[in-house]
Amino acid sequence: MRTTIFTGPSLPPGEARALLPQAYVLPPAKRGDVYRARESGSSRILIIDGSFSQVLPVSPREVVEVARDGAQIVGASSMGAIRAAECWPVGVHGVGAVYRMYRSGLFDSDDPVVVATDPDDDHSAVSVALVNIRAAIRKLYGLKLITRSQGVELHRVAAESYYPDRVWRLLFKKAGIEDPSGVIGEVAASVDIKRVDALRAVRFLSLLPDGAPADGTDRRFSQGPRYSSHDPLLGHSREELDLSLPPFIFGTGRYQKYIRFLLAGQLDFAGLTTGSESKLSRNSSVEPALAGLFLDIPSLSANLMDKIHHFRQFETEVMLWHAVHRLKDHKTSRTEVTPPHETKVRDSIAKAHGYDNWDALTTDLRDDALPSGVPLDWIEEACHDLTLARS
Repeated sequence: MRTTIFTGPSLPPGEARALLPQAYVLPPAKRGDVYRARESGSSRILIIDGSFSQVLPVSPREVVEVARDGAQIVGASSMGAIRAAECWPVGVHGVGAVYRMYRSGLFDSDDPVVVATDPDDDHSAVSVALVNIRAAIRKLYGLKLITRSQGVELHRVAAESYYPDRVWRLLFKKAGIEDPSGVIGEVAASVDIKRVDALRAVRFLSLLPDGAPADGTDRRFSQGPRYSSHDPLLGHSREELDLSLPPFIFGTGRYQKYIRFLLAGQLDFAGLTTGSESKLSRNSSVEPALAGLFLDIPSLSANLMDKIHHFRQFETEVMLWHAVHRLKDHKTSRTEVTPPHETKVRDSIAKAHGYDNWDALTTDLRDDALPSGVPLDWIEEACHDLTLARS
C-alpha cells in the first residue's frame, strides 16, 4: 500500500521519512500533484504543506476527485488543514489544532499558516506562521514574560505584517519589546503548532494497520487529470446555484465568515468582541442588522453570491454543496441514520451558528427563525443533508 506525504516548512522531509520509512515524501503540493500521486498508485495521501504563491495551489476539486476515486486523504498543519476543513464531506480526514481552527471557522484565509520558505533547504520556513505567533503570545503571557498590552501590540504588528516579514526579531522591534537576555525569543521560537500537528498526522498514518477503516483503495485514479478543463459550476447551472447555495451556506452556519462583508457600511466591527467568528452573528449589534437583511431574501442571496465571488470562495462553496448533495443522494436509500449520529450533526451545526448545542439553538428561535434571521427551514435542511452525507 503506497503512501505519499507532501511536506516542507511544517515538518522536515527527513523527520517524516524517519517516522514512516515506506512513504514517498515529496515537496509542498502544487496543482496537479495529488492527481499524480494517485496515478502513481498511492492509496494514502497526507497533505501537510502546499504552495500558496508563485505556482497554483492544489485545488479543493482535485482533493475531492482523488478522495472519491478511493484514496484516503489526510490533511494537517497548513495547506492540508485548509483543504481538509473544506473537503471533509467527502471523507478527507483532518488532524490537529490548525485543522480544527479552520473547520470551526476561526480562520477563513491562508494568512494564518502561510510562511516564506527556502527552496534550496527542503523548503524550510524562513518566517513564522501567524498561527504560531498567536500561540507563542499566549505562552509568553502565561509565563509573565510579556504584559497583556505587549501581547496585544505584538499580535497587531504580526497580523499587519506581510508574511515574509514575520520574523521574531523584527516583530519584537516593531512591538517595542526588549529581550536583552534572549529568553523571550527562545520561548517564542519553541512554539510550533504546525510542527506538532504534522507529527501527529504522520504518526496517525504510521499506526494504521493495512486494512484499517482509514485505508484508501489501491485502485488507481482512472479518470485522468481534469485540471486542464476546469468547470467551477461542477455541471450545475448558475440559476440552480443562485437558488440553492445561499440556503446551504446560511443553514450550515458557513455564512459567519461573510458577515463582516454582508454588513459592510452598516456596522463598525472594530469595536465588537465576540470571542470567536462563529459567535459573531449573536452579537447584540449584529443580530438585528443581519435580521434586517432577511426581510429581502432575494437581495441578501444575490449579495452573498457576489461576496463569495469577490473573495474567490465560489469554487470552494460550490464544491462543498455539490459533495454533500451527491453523497446525500447516494446514501438516501442505502443508509440508516441513528439518533446519536443525527444528534452529533445537529450539535455541530448549532455550534457553527454560535450556540453550545442544538437545544440552545432551538430555544432561541423566534417565529421559526434565529434572532439573526436565518430561517429554521434552512437549518433543518442542512442538518438532514449533512446527516445523510456523513453517515
